[in-house]
Amino acid sequence: MHSAPAEAAAPIENGRARVLRAGIDLTAGSGPSGMTISQVCQRAGVKPPAIYYHFGSKEGLLGAVVEAVAEAWLDQLEAAQPAQGDLAARLRMAVDGWQAMIEDPARPMKLLLSVQLDGADTSPEIRTSLQRVYERAREVVAEGIRAAAGELPELNALADQVLGLVQGAALAFHLESDRKRLRARLCGIAHLIETRVFAAGPRSATPLHRNEKE
Repeated sequence: MHSAPAEAAAPIENGRARVLRAGIDLTAGSGPSGMTISQVCQRAGVKPPAIYYHFGSKEGLLGAVVEAVAEAWLDQLEAAQPAQGDLAARLRMAVDGWQAMIEDPARPMKLLLSVQLDGADTSPEIRTSLQRVYERAREVVAEGIRAAAGELPELNALADQVLGLVQGAALAFHLESDRKRLRARLCGIAHLIETRVFAAGPRSATPLHRNEKE
């Protein structure tokens, strides 16, 4: 007796999912400015009222795009924080994880960067979404450093710096498509962490930069 409401809800949810998928694909391909209502409708097979029903506005849809893609990116960022090993080993694995994240063909990080550069200055909704994403990403990076090296002075500031440098490396890679230069930049970020951690004490017996040269 209760199947009819569930069956009625399914097309609504499927319609929302199609619109969101179309928004992600168009934003990934052309940036936020290239995601128009007409293109979303054409790709999703819906009429404009469906977009306003599910998301309220184009900015609302873009905010949902940011949050959906951010989930995938944050999962990748968490996976790049190794759970075992000494600091040098963890940093080598982190570099591998960052590189895989940046080179992911789906490129969630590239999409987020394009939104940040294209849409963050004009929409309060997008600024709010990006701020939430950044705060969560900083927590992930800070926790990874804390797990590897313990509590450090100004840990959040270091996490901010690391996250900004990883984003910069990603942006440079999307412009250059140079894997060697990407690797060098990421190793430099890891070396920065290593230097900060051991600034007042002995360095690891197997430094990251030595292994990368071998």
